[in-house]
Amino acid sequence: MTLLEIKLGDIKVSPRLRQIDQDKVDNLVESIRLIGLLQSIVVDTDNNLLAGNHRLEAFQRLGRDTIECKVVNLSELENELVQIDENLINNDLSMIEKSEHIILRESILDDLGIRATQKDNQYASVKSYTSSQLASELDISKRKYQWIKQISKINHTAREILKYTDISNNLDALLQIERLRDDELQIEVATRIENGHSTNSGNIRRLIKDVQNEIKRDSILEQLGNYKNSNHKKLQLYQGDFREVSLELDDNSIDMIFTDPPYITDDSLELYEGLSELGKRVLKDGGSCLCYVTQAMLHKVLNVMSSNLDYYWIISIKHGGNNGRHGR
Repeated sequence: MTLLEIKLGDIKVSPRLRQIDQDKVDNLVESIRLIGLLQSIVVDTDNNLLAGNHRLEAFQRLGRDTIECKVVNLSELENELVQIDENLINNDLSMIEKSEHIILRESILDDLGIRATQKDNQYASVKSYTSSQLASELDISKRKYQWIKQISKINHTAREILKYTDISNNLDALLQIERLRDDELQIEVATRIENGHSTNSGNIRRLIKDVQNEIKRDSILEQLGNYKNSNHKKLQLYQGDFREVSLELDDNSIDMIFTDPPYITDDSLELYEGLSELGKRVLKDGGSCLCYVTQAMLHKVLNVMSSNLDYYWIISIKHGGNNGRHGR
């Protein structure tokens, strides 16, 4: 390794793994102006920049002609590894960026033949790196190292969206998104976070649940649409207020109405009355209307519905589970 002063114009900068952080450059400009360059940038023998892009940018902004460089003679893969290691060691990457850097780093170590596997002999003469050693170099536990790696499994589009949100450095929330294992769901969650959804862990759980429920709802509505347009005479589904969609049903055409209404307040009695009116019109002779009713409203509902239908019997159903709930 050699130390040389090299003209800024002679240094070649290829596309980097991370973008320039202008705030960091601003700080470096002030530091270099006051105390000079504390750490040389690193280039190869062809003056390709390996490490120190922010320092180089600061020197350009200061209008300097040359910069001190460490010149190393490495392979192309080793050059890339230098850049990755510097970014990781500087410890100013988000969790998403760390994950991508770690995955790329391990891939390069594999290509260089120095990534240890479980089958490798620990006493082999060629130095190899285990996950524990790689984690130790980053001053984190092996478990956290594996968790950070796991983030890279998030769908690429979702990951790119999340990079520029508050969640980019929230390991717990990112792992929740990764565990969805559904590209469409991950992208939708990422998009909502980008659009300003609250990003603490509890809210991420609620957001994921909401999106999952919406996807299920949309799927059900799509199926409803398919059934509604079905030519099958015995299978027709309708979605909407029963008092409105039931107008499409012919009189005396239905054998049974079976329903579990979500009506549990006194002001819901008019809905039960509407249900009885529907039954009176569409049920065939001998047809039945089976209706769940909360026990507290049983007497009032029977009075309302009996104005149009003949009351027959109360059926009690015991549901499974430890609480032994009953329904009528």
